Amino acid sequence: MTRRTRILTLIIAAIAFLAPAPAAFAAAATPPGQPASGPGGAGYQWSNYVVRNVTFTDRTKDYWTYEPSGWQGSGAAPTTAPLVVFLHGWLGDDPQYYQDWISHLVRKGNVLIFPRFQTSALTPPANFTPNAIFSIKDALTRLGSSATVKPDTARGMTLMSHSWGGPVSANIAGRWAAESLPQPKSILFAEPYDRSLDSSLAGIPSTTKIDCVVGNEDTTTGRLGCDAIWDRTGHIPSSNRNYLWMFSDDHGTPVLTADHRVPTSNNDSSVLNALDWYGFWKLGDGLRDCGLLGTNCDYALGNTARQTSLGVWSDGVPVRPMTVSTSKPACPAGTTAKGC
Repeated sequence: MTRRTRILTLIIAAIAFLAPAPAAFAAAATPPGQPASGPGGAGYQWSNYVVRNVTFTDRTKDYWTYEPSGWQGSGAAPTTAPLVVFLHGWLGDDPQYYQDWISHLVRKGNVLIFPRFQTSALTPPANFTPNAIFSIKDALTRLGSSATVKPDTARGMTLMSHSWGGPVSANIAGRWAAESLPQPKSILFAEPYDRSLDSSLAGIPSTTKIDCVVGNEDTTTGRLGCDAIWDRTGHIPSSNRNYLWMFSDDHGTPVLTADHRVPTSNNDSSVLNALDWYGFWKLGDGLRDCGLLGTNCDYALGNTARQTSLGVWSDGVPVRPMTVSTSKPACPAGTTAKGC
């Protein structure tokens, strides 16, 4: 072997040693897409919606209503639909902050009311609940007379909330009878705040279906809201009330981050992902169906695989599932949620 040949052999060996293994070139796993059907899924019987914004001199009484349009299901288009009231977070008083979730809910066949209840950081939190109640009542009157698809208030209502909307929705549910509102059949608390809760929530019916969800990287409200709500809803049996933890998962790319902004449409790059479709959207749809229709309860309650699953990465590895408890759980190891 010549000297030149020996040098080339050494160079080739060095390159082979330094080069990454073929597996390193494999694409990173990608998160699951939206399911085709079912709670949280893309099986929409309505193609669009009609939105109306009603304003007042006191802008804290403003609200938006949404009714589904463009029926694409079988048979004649329904003239009534379940009622969903959506309660926003601190300064999230424009539905654009939640537009993706709202669009999903309405195209799934709900009439939705979005009370503003706050216009700035100067709006007193003590006014949030009465402001929202005023808006709901006014909206129901207008929808009842002018909407093409009217809310079916006889069946009750579903409350969905994020952050400071959590205590507002709890207070509304507790005051429903005194305020002559539709009965709250189910409530989704998505990372609720712990302030301005009524001292008693005994007015919430014991039959109301409840999910309270904490994100394990929610450093804004963390577990404090769910803990406070839990302490005031002990009259609701464990069969109707679940405390859930949602976890981040960095198995693939992009990572799934269970922080305080998951429910919003203004998170980083407005990305929708499995934490929406298999998380809050699925739980909300399941709670609505369970509370109003008695169906799909296993997507919302009971610590079932359908409730806890967040889908599967493209390489077949399950996304870290949610955990469910019927009592206030200990903080999971490694969580950075506020209150842990």
